[in-house]
Amino acid sequence: MKQLYVTAALAVVLSGCAGSNDFTPAADASGEDIFKLACAECHSADVGKIYDLDESMANAAAVKAKIGKGSMAMPGFPNIKGAQLDALADYVLANSNVAP
Repeated sequence: MKQLYVTAALAVVLSGCAGSNDFTPAADASGEDIFKLACAECHSADVGKIYDLDESMANAAAVKAKIGKGSMAMPGFPNIKGAQLDALADYVLANSNVAP
C-alpha cells in the first residue's frame, strides 16, 4: 500500500514536467531569460551549477535535441528554436558540470 502512495505521488510530481510545452520566448530573450521562464520550474540553479552532464550530453547539439524533444520526465519545447535555442544551449552548457 505504501508503494502505491509513493508511485502516485511520483506520478503527480513528474506530470508537471512531462509532455510538450508551448512556451515561446521573446525574440530578444537571452539564454538565462529563457531558462528562468521555461526551465527553472523543474531545474533549480540554487545549488550552483544547473546540471551534471555526462560527456555525451556536454555539447550544443545534444542539449538542443533534449530541449526540442524532451525526455521521459522533461517536456519538449518545440517553439524554442533558432537564436533562442542557441542561447539557451549555451547558457545550459556554461552553467553545467561535466561528469566523466
